[in-house]
Amino acid sequence: MVQSQARARLHEFLDDIRICLDTKVDLGDIKVKDIFMGAMGGSAIAANIVAGCCSHYMDIPMCTNRSPIIPHWVGKDTLSIISTYSGNTDETIEMYTKVKTTGSTMVVITSGGKIKEMADRDGIPTLMVPSGFQPRYSAGFMVGYIGAIMSAAGHPEFSERMKGCLRSLEAYRNYLESPGSLAYILADKYKGHVPVVCTENKFKSVSLRWKAAFNENAKTICFDTALSEFSYCEANPWSEYKGKKLRLIVLTGEDDLVEGGPVKTAVNNIKSLGFPFDLVAIGGTTHEERLFRALILGDYLTVYMAEQAGIDAELTPVISELKNRLRKEQ
Repeated sequence: MVQSQARARLHEFLDDIRICLDTKVDLGDIKVKDIFMGAMGGSAIAANIVAGCCSHYMDIPMCTNRSPIIPHWVGKDTLSIISTYSGNTDETIEMYTKVKTTGSTMVVITSGGKIKEMADRDGIPTLMVPSGFQPRYSAGFMVGYIGAIMSAAGHPEFSERMKGCLRSLEAYRNYLESPGSLAYILADKYKGHVPVVCTENKFKSVSLRWKAAFNENAKTICFDTALSEFSYCEANPWSEYKGKKLRLIVLTGEDDLVEGGPVKTAVNNIKSLGFPFDLVAIGGTTHEERLFRALILGDYLTVYMAEQAGIDAELTPVISELKNRLRKEQ
C-alpha cells in the first residue's frame, strides 16, 4: 500500500486548529449582532463545521454563504469572515466586494491571490494560510482562524470548547492511524461500492465533508441524504437496491441511539428493509468532540481507500483541469 503526503496532512489537521485558535485578531471595540461567513468548496465546509457547533450555544445567528448573492441583513453590525484558500475564487471575490459596501466588519482568510491584494488595499485584516497543498487540507487553519476571529469579537465559546477536547481528539487520531482501526475496516467495506452517507441534521456539515473526501481523496462517487428524509420518504425505493453497488452509511452520535428516540427508530426502520448498511456511531463527551471525531474518521478512511488502490489521494486532476479551462475562458 502506497502512502501519500495526504496522510501527513491529515495528521497535522488538529495541530493546525490548536495553533490558529490562539491567533490575535484586532477588531477594535465591536459588538456584532450576526456572523456572515462567505466561502466556496472546502473553505465553506470549514465554516459549516464551526456553525454546526455554535448553533448549540451561540446567542447570535451565523450563516455560511456559498453564493455571490449576499443576504439583505448583512450590515454594519455584522461580522463577515471571507475565506478562500487560493485567494482567486471568483464567487468569493464577488462576495468580498459586495460585503464591503455594507459597512460590515470584515476579516479575510487566504493563502494569497487577488483577495489578499484587495484586503491589503482596503485595510482589511488578513489571516494567512500556508500555500502549496490542496485546499481541502487547509481546513484546520480555517477552523482555528474562525474560532480566533469569533473570540476577538467577544464570542470565545467555540475556541474554549475546542481547546477542551483537542487532547481527546488527538488520541482518537492516533488510534485511526493504527492498523486495524475503524478507518481501515470501513475503507475495506466501501471498496467497489458507491457510498451514501445518511445523517441527522446536526451532522450535516460532516456528511458534506465525507462526500467531498470520497470524491477527492478516494476518487469515487458518493451521495448524502438526511436521516429524517430517508426514514419518511426514501426507504421504499431503497428496498430495490439489495445486493447492488450502493452502500448506506448511517452516521450518528452514540448519545443519539437511545431506545425509542428518532435516530434509533430510523435505524430500526432501515434494518427492516433487509439490505446491508453500516451504522457508524461516534463517541465523545461533547458535540464538538463527536463532530470532529466523525470528521477525521471520514478523512482517514478515504485516504486509506486511495492508498489501497494505489491512488494519490492528494491529487485531483479532474478538478485541476476544470479550473484551468475556466481560467482560459475568462
